[in-house]
Amino acid sequence: MDEFKVSMLASGSSGNVTYIETDEHRVLVDAGLSGKKIESLMNSIGRSLNDVDSLFVTHEHSDHIQSVGVLARKYGLNVYANDLTWQAMAGKIGRINDEQKFTFDVNSTKLLGDLDVESFSVS
Repeated sequence: MDEFKVSMLASGSSGNVTYIETDEHRVLVDAGLSGKKIESLMNSIGRSLNDVDSLFVTHEHSDHIQSVGVLARKYGLNVYANDLTWQAMAGKIGRINDEQKFTFDVNSTKLLGDLDVESFSVS
């Protein structure tokens, strides 16, 4: 891997969004702002949501999931969350195609080419 970039686009009770970029992947961690605001923040770092391939959801609080459904539908993102988070998001994020929904078990690692994402639980 030649490049690894992390941009904290928003952090706090008003919304959380992190952008991670490698040579092969562009992912978001959480989508706790409006889609329009996230697109604006992406543009401010010279990136676009059109380039993002995956969205990892840490947990179901609104400041982490506000635009999960909108971004998944509009940009065709693959969305990863653990089973309990998927259950808690039901009815809050709208319909996401089953082909875009992935269960990411706690205490496991998802291998995405040049990016390894590890899931862990916190109290």
